[in-house]
Amino acid sequence: MIRKDYYGILGIDKNATPQEVKKAYRRLARKYHPDVNQGASDAMQKFRDISEAYEVLGDPEKRRHFDNGFVDQSWFTEQNIDNIRDVFEKTYRKAFSKEEEPHSKNKFSFSEIFNNIVDSVNVKKEEKPPGEKPSEKKATADKSSLDVEQKMEITLEEATRGARKTITVHREKVCVLCGGTGQVRRQTCRNCNGKGGQTSSKKLEVKIPSGVRNGSKIRISKEGNTLGENTGNLYLLIQLAQHNFFLIEENGDLRCEVPITFTEAILGAEIEVPTLENKVKIKIPPESQQGKTFRIKGKGMKPAKASQSAGDLYVSLKLETPQNLSVKEKELYQELARFPHPVRKNLYSPD
Repeated sequence: MIRKDYYGILGIDKNATPQEVKKAYRRLARKYHPDVNQGASDAMQKFRDISEAYEVLGDPEKRRHFDNGFVDQSWFTEQNIDNIRDVFEKTYRKAFSKEEEPHSKNKFSFSEIFNNIVDSVNVKKEEKPPGEKPSEKKATADKSSLDVEQKMEITLEEATRGARKTITVHREKVCVLCGGTGQVRRQTCRNCNGKGGQTSSKKLEVKIPSGVRNGSKIRISKEGNTLGENTGNLYLLIQLAQHNFFLIEENGDLRCEVPITFTEAILGAEIEVPTLENKVKIKIPPESQQGKTFRIKGKGMKPAKASQSAGDLYVSLKLETPQNLSVKEKELYQELARFPHPVRKNLYSPD
C-alpha cells in the first residue's frame, strides 16, 4: 500500500490531539462534500482521502503504527469503519440541516455517499472454497481498466504507405458514485440508474504510420473511458483487409502467383512482377515447372520499426493454358505432340 501523508491531508500537526483530529475531519468533510462541490471533479477524491486519513489518525493504535512508518491494508476492513461512520453521519446531518440543505439535481443519501467512500478505501474479500482463507483486494479501479480497444481495418497499401483516417470512437464516462458497477452497496445507483455511466460517440482523425502489421496496436492518449479526472487511452487494433493479389503473412512476407505461358516455361524468359512500390524483373529459367517459387528479398511489407527487416516477396509460377487458338497455333502444337514425353511414367501402380 502506498504511504500517504494523513497529517497533511487533514491539515494538522503531528502532535495534534484526538479532539483536534476529529475537528479537522469534520471541518474538511463539510467543505469537500460532493453535494456542496457541484462541478468540482476532485471533491469526491478529496473526500475519500479525508475519510481514509481519519480512519487511521482517529484510532490511537493505528496512529501509533503510522507514526512508526507502518501502514496495514487490513485497517480498512468493514469491521474497522464503525467509528468513522458515526463521525461522518453526525457531520453530514449537521452540515446539511435546515436551510443548509444541499440543492442539487442528484441528492444522495448519507448511506450512499458514505458507503461509496468506504468502497474506495475498503477491501473486498474474494470468494474462496470452504476452508481456504479469503484474500483481500483493494476495490479501487485500475487506471488501465479505462483503456478502450477498437478494431480498425485498413488496406495493405495504407499499411505500406501510411494514411490518415477518420473513425468513430464509442467511449463511456464512468459514474463517479458507483465506479461503473451500477450499484452502491448492492443497491441500484441513483446517479446513473444502474447503467454504470454514459456512452458517447466521437469522430477522430488518426494517423496510420507506414509499416504497421496485422495485429499492430496504435495508442491514442486520453481518448478512452473516463472516471472522474482519469481518462484511459484508446488502442486501435490493426487488421489488414484481404488483398486481391497478395497473400499477407504474419511476419510481413507477401506471396503471389504470376501467370506464364508454355513457351516461357519451356524456353525461359524475363518477366515483370508487381510489388507494393514498383515492378521488378525476374528471370524464368528454361524448363520451369508449375508452382516454382522465386524469393525477392525485401519486397514484402515495410518494417514496423527501424530495427526490423522488411518482409520478402515470394512469387510462384502459374502455367496458363492458351485458349482460342488459331489454326496455325493448333498445327504447331500438333507438331510438338509428335515428340511425346512420358510425364506419367512414374505414377502409382496397384500391381
